[in-house]
Amino acid sequence: MRKRPLTPETYYRLPWNLADNAITWLEPTTKCNLYCEGCYRENDPFGHKPLSEVIADLERVKKMRRTDGISIAGGEPLIYPDIVPLVRYVAAQGWKPIINSNGQALTPELVRELAAAGLVGFTMHVDSHQVRPGWKGASEKDLCALRLKLAEMIHEHGEGKVSCSFNATIYRDTVSDIPMLTRWAHEHIDIVQTMVYILFRSARKRSNFDVFANGRPVDVGNLVYQLDHQETHEDLDSQEIADAIRLAYPEHEPCAYLNGTEDSRSMKWLLTLRAGTKDEIVGYLDDKFAEWMQIFHHLFFGTYLAYTRPCWTAWLQKLFFLAPFNKSLRTIFGKLLLRPRMWTKPVHIQSIMVIQPCDLFDDGRQNMCDGCPDAIFYKDKLVWSCRVDELEKFGAFIQCAPRGCCGGGSCAPEPAPAPTPEPVKEPEPAAVPEPAPTPQPEPTPEPATAPAPTPEPAPEPTPEPVKEPEPTPEPVIEPTPAPTPEPAPEPVKEPEPVKKTEAVPATRMDTVPATKGMTEPAIKVETPPAVVIPKPAPAPQPAKAPEPAPQAAPQPAEEPAPAKAPAPAKAAKPAADKPAKAAPAKKSGKTAKKKSKAR
Repeated sequence: MRKRPLTPETYYRLPWNLADNAITWLEPTTKCNLYCEGCYRENDPFGHKPLSEVIADLERVKKMRRTDGISIAGGEPLIYPDIVPLVRYVAAQGWKPIINSNGQALTPELVRELAAAGLVGFTMHVDSHQVRPGWKGASEKDLCALRLKLAEMIHEHGEGKVSCSFNATIYRDTVSDIPMLTRWAHEHIDIVQTMVYILFRSARKRSNFDVFANGRPVDVGNLVYQLDHQETHEDLDSQEIADAIRLAYPEHEPCAYLNGTEDSRSMKWLLTLRAGTKDEIVGYLDDKFAEWMQIFHHLFFGTYLAYTRPCWTAWLQKLFFLAPFNKSLRTIFGKLLLRPRMWTKPVHIQSIMVIQPCDLFDDGRQNMCDGCPDAIFYKDKLVWSCRVDELEKFGAFIQCAPRGCCGGGSCAPEPAPAPTPEPVKEPEPAAVPEPAPTPQPEPTPEPATAPAPTPEPAPEPTPEPVKEPEPTPEPVIEPTPAPTPEPAPEPVKEPEPVKKTEAVPATRMDTVPATKGMTEPAIKVETPPAVVIPKPAPAPQPAKAPEPAPQAAPQPAEEPAPAKAPAPAKAAKPAADKPAKAAPAKKSGKTAKKKSKAR
């Protein structure tokens, strides 16, 4: 048939929220007696919790959330040894106890005990994807016999005071059974108050997403709701279910919904209220009627409404006085006026609920139920009951991001390393000229003559100066004694022409190492070639002077030291080859003295 789009803008948005809701989920056990393909809880044979622990959780819930009913689930709650005392405790707190069960362990005796303890309703989960003893291979139509058996047991032994609802997980291969299931619920509208369709969802390994928990990659294959044979399953939505129902009931129209956390128009819980008898559906209640129900219940009882006893959904005729104020009621009662015999039969209100679990968007966002009624108390907070397995396996809810992209964003910022050209700043050594001004007496023109011997720096035996750094501390101490300068002046006086070279030691490279030791200048001399690039000739010249120093090192090894003490003019007297070394010695002596004084 032609689709009639759902219009959430015309429906009543249910007022349920985290702090004030119609239902709160409770799991006293995680042990179960059946396998359900759509289940989101792992079966634990030792999953029964002590009753005292369950009650303690409920006491916490009382402080965190205003709620009308407590959905006791699991696991299978009917095999929980303290189920009757638990129901009695819940009822004593003013909550409505609701049991969510697969019905496998239900007996007439247990129904009577639970009804006496204060149970308000059962929600039985029955579908063809369960592994149920005695029903292997049964279709949804075959399972209607089991549904009827359970409904009649509840109605009879609950004395008509316990409501009965049925859940069915809908898969792509069972969506065609929805018209039949909706008709079956209509045929038993007197004993079945609610029909719920839960759309199947599962985690998938072979998807286009990377999955994380607490920032770490995780394997969704560890989750109980990851099924290999359902990897290619195509998710259903509320619109498809509404279209399927309209194949049997063309006038079907929802009245209220609960939106998603990421999409305000998504209908995560979609409620329809219809009125009729076993023979005919006489009409559908509108959004205003749904709003009245929630407002008046909250006004008089302090909570929002989800479950109620059968006596409140039977005999719609009791609401005749509200017809003048509600369009849908006027339409329904207008039909009843034309059929006087129907006034003698109870007209029941039956609800049909469609639940659309988590939706995963292309960008990795997860669209959950906003104000989820089935929130559960877990480790001091209320969380989605359908995703507790993630908390137990990974310690956090999983997050998805498009494969190969962190957090769904682009990782393009890598080009930022472009600032690597900064190494070009090496020209900064050109700043060496800055030290050049430090030796004020230096005549920069004279170094120009020295460039000729520039090739000599290569022969310099760098290893020798490397050995000399060891005595670096010694020269610093020696400058203090005057005796050392006395022998030095004699050899220094001979090469007076070196005075011209006095400008050579002016380079920063020579003076700095001199403070460390006479031999280190040789090491620094290697750097001047790099300085030669900017053409500061004075830098390479000091390198030449150290060359003869190593040659004559055996004889005037003491020369550098004495050169420190004498006046600057005398220090410049060494031979043209050696004076370069003597001159730096002078400044090294000064610097050494400064250091000694500082010490």
